[in-house]
Amino acid sequence: MMMTVIMNNLCRCSPSITVYACDCSEDTLEKANEIVCNTQGVDAKDRFHPFLLDVSRENFPGWLFCKCCQSSDGKVVDLSPDSIHLYVRGKNSISLKEDQCCVGGIDFITMIFTLSAIPFNTISATLERCVSVLKPGGLILFRDYGVYDMTMLRFLPHQRVGFREYMRADGTYSYFFSLDTVRELFHAAGLLELELEYCCVRSVNRKNGKNMQRVWVHGKFKKPTSQ
Repeated sequence: MMMTVIMNNLCRCSPSITVYACDCSEDTLEKANEIVCNTQGVDAKDRFHPFLLDVSRENFPGWLFCKCCQSSDGKVVDLSPDSIHLYVRGKNSISLKEDQCCVGGIDFITMIFTLSAIPFNTISATLERCVSVLKPGGLILFRDYGVYDMTMLRFLPHQRVGFREYMRADGTYSYFFSLDTVRELFHAAGLLELELEYCCVRSVNRKNGKNMQRVWVHGKFKKPTSQ
């Protein structure tokens, strides 16, 4: 649902934006594509492109890179729109060869509650993959769970599998970030910090009247225009 809301808003905000969305769930992608394409007031034809990918394990497909670094299969995708956006939630991917020069094909990447759901030891490699398809000067927009979020406090001791890392009953991961951890990860990936802060939200469940204390980390990072 979150992917669908973001995709709708992105397609609605500018008629020139092209959005690529990846997820490791085929069902999620199909539902998002159906809803986005059938939303009134949003002309998403040829502007919304969902594709299956587990970004924590796989490289991005070659057609997300610039035309000079396309794979040798002859497929060329027009990356001419004013802004190209990649929504990441993480088949046959193609990695770049060492002798190829690529400036990246994406202007903005959103990672909304993405990194917390993968094993912590794979986050650095995941960020490197994202940076590889980001244009110089491009941005990564990040939001995820922060330390002492209410969901962190609800985990039982036996569910803890690492430092601020927990495993849910269904086997999925949940990591809770501090500002220092986010800063170190994104700086190690070669990105410049533009914004980084906690977002503390208090909401009330209307059904049972319970207060919910949410703590999220918000960040905006930029790929340098020159090395």
